[in-house]
Amino acid sequence: MVRYSLLVVYIVYMLLKNMKQLFNQTMLDPRLSYKKQMTLVYEQPKAFLEGCIDISGSVVTIHQPEPIPHGPVLYVHPRLRLAELALIAGYIEEPAGFIANPKVFRLPFIGQWLDRMDVISDGDSEKVYEDVTKQLEKGQSLILSLDGSIDPVELAARYHLPLVMVETKGTDNMQKGSFFKRLKPADIELSFSKAYIPANEKQLRA
Repeated sequence: MVRYSLLVVYIVYMLLKNMKQLFNQTMLDPRLSYKKQMTLVYEQPKAFLEGCIDISGSVVTIHQPEPIPHGPVLYVHPRLRLAELALIAGYIEEPAGFIANPKVFRLPFIGQWLDRMDVISDGDSEKVYEDVTKQLEKGQSLILSLDGSIDPVELAARYHLPLVMVETKGTDNMQKGSFFKRLKPADIELSFSKAYIPANEKQLRA
């Protein structure tokens, strides 16, 4: 219960602290490349997500057999929830976009950050696919779910993009209780597969 209360305090504190930062992010030099702009924009959110994990007292172990390729990459999780998204987005080296529930964009301040981060609003499949391809064309990596509105394997094959399967263990152990939530330390594992391009593979889903 204490850790959960600390997390709430941390979230409120970071939101208030970063209001000025958000204003500064809207004034980035337009001459910068899209990837460079997103690197600057994602600095604070990535630190925030890492902080949320740290407050739980959890230890994160990362398994990565080889370096992630340069350029746009599709990070694919079997079933992406908020905890898994926070873990992946917070710990990968390069910024990566993702798809979020439209309701989240209505939240004060958080919605503004999501807009600035070019987070894609879920909904109409054609519009989502269009937004996804636009980000990929700009060189932005994406975090997708196998059970999401976009088929990441088909997307990677069509655009000849490297796909990295991501597995997480231990995130379910961080939060206990139903009514009175409490955080507890957990041993969390974040595993990245070797990158591959589905167009060159016959067996896509192991």
